[in-house]
Amino acid sequence: TGSVKLASNWVVTGGARWNLEANKIDQYMVGAGYVDDCFILAVNYVTSYSYVANLSTPPVLSHTWMFQLGLRTLGGTQAGTGTGGVY
Repeated sequence: TGSVKLASNWVVTGGARWNLEANKIDQYMVGAGYVDDCFILAVNYVTSYSYVANLSTPPVLSHTWMFQLGLRTLGGTQAGTGTGGVY
């Protein structure tokens, strides 16, 4: 994973996860957010691949959106939605 600060409070993130068993990348993540001393607001998009034992079969795709809202002195919350089983 990595992140780049675009301005004083804006950041863009991205990442990938390697599946050692399948010897392939099985997840990509891209996101953006606003961060200051008291407040966090972020959104991330994640694409996951589920590989089966038969590697000639296409992977099952899952797409997820995640939202994060944080108030540093009061706590925070996260929510997400996604789809699975898309070829």
